[in-house]
Amino acid sequence: MTTANCSQLLPSISTIENVINAITSSRERGIASSLRFHWEVSKVEELSEKLNIRLVQLDQPKVRRFEYDYESETVYLDIMGESPLHYQSQAGLSRCLQSCLAYSRFAPMEFEVVQLIDSVVDRGTTNVKFGCKLWKQPDVAFGRVDSDSLPPLVCEEKAHDYINLSDNNIQAVLILDLEYPDATKAWVSLLVSNGSRLNHFVHGHVLFYDDELDQQPAGRVVLYLSDFVGLAGLPAAYCRPSAAELDAGIMRNPTIILTFDRLRAIFRWARHIHDSSRFTIEAGDKPQDPYVEARLNRLERLEMERKLKESERQRIESERQRIELERRVTEAE
Repeated sequence: MTTANCSQLLPSISTIENVINAITSSRERGIASSLRFHWEVSKVEELSEKLNIRLVQLDQPKVRRFEYDYESETVYLDIMGESPLHYQSQAGLSRCLQSCLAYSRFAPMEFEVVQLIDSVVDRGTTNVKFGCKLWKQPDVAFGRVDSDSLPPLVCEEKAHDYINLSDNNIQAVLILDLEYPDATKAWVSLLVSNGSRLNHFVHGHVLFYDDELDQQPAGRVVLYLSDFVGLAGLPAAYCRPSAAELDAGIMRNPTIILTFDRLRAIFRWARHIHDSSRFTIEAGDKPQDPYVEARLNRLERLEMERKLKESERQRIESERQRIELERRVTEAE
């Protein structure tokens, strides 16, 4: 999720104390929300932990986010607290996904698949590390609780980095791009793995809220169980269709449907908490009981299944008409 950011490049950083001094000075003067500096690969493993230990000793808040670019040997530190807009959007999206997952387990499916769904947890702002290529901390990450592998689904803004640098171990990146500090517009993107570096956007920076519009955009984002647990050992019925399958007309029921209405509710509630004197909410925006959300998700799922069945019926009818036309042409000859 995107927020305003002022990044400061630190020259000649060579010790932990240099970094600590830069952090405390930036916080006191409010001149930067993030710092970046060169740091040797051989020393990076211990840096994050040592920084936080030293900051705690000084009664300073820990670094909010630590990232490392192995190619340029650059450390990125997010040192300021996140805004209520950012935090509430993050929490609302996580809560929504957890609720939808909890409901999906009650659909008719194999016991092994139910166990997979039950194993999915929100890992929060966790370390996402992969060899000497990737070290980042997404806003939200979902994966199996019993797995040490990378979380297949992350919610963040650095989409290409996550999928490409993880060699497609991360399956999907969901991005909420929130205008800040005005908070009058919001966009959604979804990037999915295609098994190569040619990953593609299912949704690319699509507007789902704009204060200036009389009628808000319609749309939805669909997620599959494979987005949460990966493809290995998962029945095809629960996997996101590949580009080739979609070209062949193959469609599958998604595990989760996030309507733009639901995303708008998350955004409106978050900005209301951020500045209640400026932003109002609409009926239904307040986070609901998970069971209520589950019932709403069931209605959305039924509508999606109806549309899928109608699409399949039309495809079959079109194929029948093609065969009938070919038969008539053959008879005429």
